[in-house]
Amino acid sequence: MKWYKDQIFWYIFSALAAVKLAAFIYICFFHPAGERVLALPDSISYVYPAQTFLQEGNMWEAVSVSPMLMRTPGYPLFLVLVQLLTGNMTWAVALWQNILSLFLLLPVYLTAHRLNGQSAARWSTLFCAVSVLYFSLSFSVLTETLCTFLLAWFIFFIVRFFQNPRTFDLLTSALLLACAVYVRPAVYYFIPVSSVILICFCAAKLIRFPVLKAMGLFLLPIIFCIGTWHIRNTLTTGFGGFTSVGAYNLYIWNEDYLARKYSLKISQAHEMMLAMLPPNFSALPPAQQVKIYKIMAVPFIRESFLYKLSRTPLWAGKTLLGTNFAHTAGLLNLTPLQTEEEALNHTGTLPAARNQSAAAQLLFWISAALVLSTVLAGTAGLWILWKSKRAEAFFLTVYCLYFWGIGSVFSGAYARFRAPFEFVLCITAGVAVCAAAKAVKGRQPSCLSKK
Repeated sequence: MKWYKDQIFWYIFSALAAVKLAAFIYICFFHPAGERVLALPDSISYVYPAQTFLQEGNMWEAVSVSPMLMRTPGYPLFLVLVQLLTGNMTWAVALWQNILSLFLLLPVYLTAHRLNGQSAARWSTLFCAVSVLYFSLSFSVLTETLCTFLLAWFIFFIVRFFQNPRTFDLLTSALLLACAVYVRPAVYYFIPVSSVILICFCAAKLIRFPVLKAMGLFLLPIIFCIGTWHIRNTLTTGFGGFTSVGAYNLYIWNEDYLARKYSLKISQAHEMMLAMLPPNFSALPPAQQVKIYKIMAVPFIRESFLYKLSRTPLWAGKTLLGTNFAHTAGLLNLTPLQTEEEALNHTGTLPAARNQSAAAQLLFWISAALVLSTVLAGTAGLWILWKSKRAEAFFLTVYCLYFWGIGSVFSGAYARFRAPFEFVLCITAGVAVCAAAKAVKGRQPSCLSKK
């Protein structure tokens, strides 16, 4: 059956569309906080470059006097497009992100269908539809929704290439991965990871496709697309990297250690680290800023290494099992809007505000149950998939581990950084549910069996 003829898919799709529409109407027209509910501390660093592009034709940094380097142009250009189409950069962004989040169901369904058939596709779609994380992130001016949408299609095309190697699928997957890098630089280092896997699979004949041709079709489009931004940065700022956010994070990454060492709040330690930078730091050439960040980060990293190693399991747990409760409850007006401390760091294992009302408690436990069931079923599904489709299972496992790892190495780790791989867990959760259903069905005696 063609996917568009599957009534169950359309029931789930329609139900999610109705929920999203009702939520959008409430949040847009009746939420007491107004458009402030959509903004998080990182939002201005995307909105400002978009506004300067509309006004001057160039993207400028929100925290510096330099052309934009810390952020990449994918999401600001998305904001520019929304502004040009609608004349709005707040509610219209939420509207379009909800539409993208709704149509995220399609690549999830199609990928699961290729991996394990129609029943798994339906269950995978349901897991994705009830994701509290994707619901809440749709109502935030942040990169996750757009990046996740691009990565979901990347996964679909690369899985289809594994199963039936075609030039179109490999080339399309490369372009989608490049677009995702432009939206969220965390994807950048997955390029070499996926390239190595692709080479090994082709060389081992797990994929019947010439190795050199595969690498040319996959790497050359990415190098061309990504290289364009490298050239822009070199010509306009003298800094040849793709983004300066890595150097910035390497330095600011130590704020939690300073907070512990001097008994400060994370926000206070953050300001302390900014104050340690040289005078007129923001006016220095970008290449020099990056160099200073790296030089100043080294002694902090050496001093805090063991402490950070001891904290990594907690951060990894918060990324994998976090509910994004503070943001979701704020959207539904069940608790006050999250503070900057909560939004940026989520330093507590459980949100302190969750006990303020029975509705907030109910939301928290429902969210926790949904996240836990998705993670457990998704992990089981990866194991089940390994028995029949090892190439796909291996790639999806590495993909999840990469984004889980890169989102779990600092004190600000929380559910938001699970967004790039939660949809994969939804896909494999559908596989697990189908396997469980078959096992249960196989144990039931047939009504035609002899007594």
